[in-house]
Amino acid sequence: MADEGRGTEVAVTTERSVSTPHEQVRPTGDEVTTPSLRSGNSLDDASQPGPSVGGRDGFAGAEQERPRAPNAGPFTEDEVTEWIGTAGQSPEAATPPGAAGPASAAAPDAEPESASWLGAGIAALIVIPALIIGSLAVVAVRHLTGTRASGPGSAASARQAAVRGEAAAWIAQQISPVAAVSCDQAMCAALRARGLPARDLLVLGSLSPDPRHSAVVVETAAVRALFGTSLDQAWAPAVLASFGSGSASITVRVVASHGVVAYQTALAGDLAASKAAGARILADRRISVTAAARAQLTAGLVDLRLLSALTTLSGHLPVSLVSFGNAGPDASAGVPLRFADLSQASQAAGLTQAAYVQSVRSVLGGLTATFRPVRMVPVVLPGGQAVLRVEFTAPSPLEVSGS
Repeated sequence: MADEGRGTEVAVTTERSVSTPHEQVRPTGDEVTTPSLRSGNSLDDASQPGPSVGGRDGFAGAEQERPRAPNAGPFTEDEVTEWIGTAGQSPEAATPPGAAGPASAAAPDAEPESASWLGAGIAALIVIPALIIGSLAVVAVRHLTGTRASGPGSAASARQAAVRGEAAAWIAQQISPVAAVSCDQAMCAALRARGLPARDLLVLGSLSPDPRHSAVVVETAAVRALFGTSLDQAWAPAVLASFGSGSASITVRVVASHGVVAYQTALAGDLAASKAAGARILADRRISVTAAARAQLTAGLVDLRLLSALTTLSGHLPVSLVSFGNAGPDASAGVPLRFADLSQASQAAGLTQAAYVQSVRSVLGGLTATFRPVRMVPVVLPGGQAVLRVEFTAPSPLEVSGS
């Protein structure tokens, strides 16, 4: 009976140790336990006096360091023991034998951390390529936009603007300040920027009148779209100057206010008058003429205003004619030559070059507005010869010989 009672007491003690979560059976003197690294004890400290690792006091540090999971099973030695030699191994290799039971209940504690790292890795794999693709898309859009901005349409607009600026500069310098000019809206704006008054500009449009009330018309693509071929055939047959080519070309034309037939009749009359005036200059002993200038005078190609000014000048100073010319590029063949190049040296007058230029300016500057040159400027010809260029504005007034 004593043995039976002692067995019952052992069974009850064992049952209490299993059912009580925080109580463990103290090891007997024959049991050997592995000291816990988490509690700060080493193998050398195992022999030092102190609370037993397997006792209640030995679990206090472990419980403070790692909280228990809810509903976790009873502590076992495996839960508070660091297995020696498992550092740096995979989770499967680091799991000690026999720890698959109650110790597996602590695995859910590690799952959120592992899942968060896994989620962060997946997010990085998604976000980083997305950022790279977005950056490449921005660069591609900018490249395509820049290419489109510098494409054929932009190049054509830039070329047209350049031709418009060239034509506007020529008109501001060469067209008479009292001549009315017809032009499209963009061309008129360019001429206003060059100093031409708005009162002398007639803007052409779908509702505007024809250019017959002006002296000059600037033919651009917009003007050609309005009038077609009727502009050069009916209203403006003579070309003073041309700029550019193709759809960007701009042509400055003389307006025949009374029609093409009347214009051609007046031009023929001026041609005959120019031939007669040229013959008188060739007969003037105070005027010396080169072979090129003689041919131009004989053909009647020189503007009558210029011939009248040279005749007046020869009455005060000796004149040496080098050549005649026209400042308008690609002008029509019948348009009179509006400038004369005079040699600046005058040995017969006994004047220096500078004194001679000043004398010419003084004489011609005193003429009436119709026969007074717009410019008298020194010019160096391609061959290196220095001349004084006497120049009149366009267009040449028809039937000026009758004045």
